[in-house]
This record gives sequence, structure tokens and C-alpha cells, in this order.
Amino acid sequence: MLQRAGLGGLGVLVAVLFWITEALLHTFVFGDNTFFNNLFRSDPNEIWMRLLISAVVIGFGFYAQRAIEQQQRMQEQISKKSERLHDVIDCSYDAYISMDASGQINGWNRSAEVLFGWPRHKIIGKQITQIIPERMREAHLKGMSHYQQQNIGPWLYKPMRTQALHRDGFEFPVEMVVTPFKSDGAVEFFAFIREV
Repeated sequence: MLQRAGLGGLGVLVAVLFWITEALLHTFVFGDNTFFNNLFRSDPNEIWMRLLISAVVIGFGFYAQRAIEQQQRMQEQISKKSERLHDVIDCSYDAYISMDASGQINGWNRSAEVLFGWPRHKIIGKQITQIIPERMREAHLKGMSHYQQQNIGPWLYKPMRTQALHRDGFEFPVEMVVTPFKSDGAVEFFAFIREV
């Protein structure tokens, strides 16, 4: 992480180096005066030009430093809010499951662990069909295909009752609401599920 005066200080350093470099150029390339006379010229036009360029470089350094600090603060706020949302979902009474368009599970809260018998670390990355009774899997896959073609589906946005499959192999009745969410061209599905 950059320190408070990082880019601002760098701007000051660049401005000073510019001033010294220009004096060196005038002394050794153009043969004008001595280095110290070129460094501390009394010509007002030369001084104003150097001051203006130095002010622009220093100002840009401080502006860039402030922009980076603001971006870091926003990232920290987003991270805190994301953690808070994760904690809220994890403490939800209903089971929460999310999956990508291929059916791979990427979200699983504590209530889902209790309801389905799968610990989060063992179910993340597996297919959603792990919790769908075998006789219903083909219908699920057809529904996913239909959604990908039509962007609609009968199981979306409203409470529906169906059967789910526990890790131990028994079926049980559930009520769930599934909501798709598109972001950057990809779709994810979020479901809240409870036993009935």
C-alpha cells in the first residue's frame, strides 16, 4: 500500500529532477553558463516556465495519490459489505445455494449444510444434480437448456414445491425460489430453499 505522501512526494522529486536536468542540459549540451547559474537563472520567463512545469508535475502526483487512496477506500468498503452480505446469507434460516450456468455449485450456506447433509467444502464445485433426485435430473437439464435458449423458465422468480435429495440418499419435500442473475454476459442462479 502506498504511503500517504507517496505519489505527491514522487511528484515533488520529479519536479526537482526536471529542474536539475534542464540546468545540466543548458550547461553541458548548449554550453550556457555554469551549472549553478543555469540552475538558479534570473530570467523571469525561464523561472515561470520551470515553476509551471514543476507545479503541474507536483499537482498530478498529489491528484494521482488522492485518486488511488479513494479507490483503496472504496475497495475496502466493497470488501466489508461483501463480507457482511456473506455473513447474512450464511446465517439465513433458509438454505441458500448458488450455481453457474453449467450447474456447478458455487455458493452454499450453513442451512444448506443442515438441510442436504453436505458440508460446504465437499459440495462446492460439484453439480447441482447431487441434490436432485435421479428421476428428476433429466427434466432439470432440459429446463436449464430451455432457459439458456429462451431466457425464461417456469421455475423462476416464484415459490415452487419439489423433491430434493439428501446426501444420505433419501428424498424430502422442499419449497424454493430460484432467481437468475446476469453479469458480464454470464448467468448465475440463486436459490433459497426450505423443507416443507
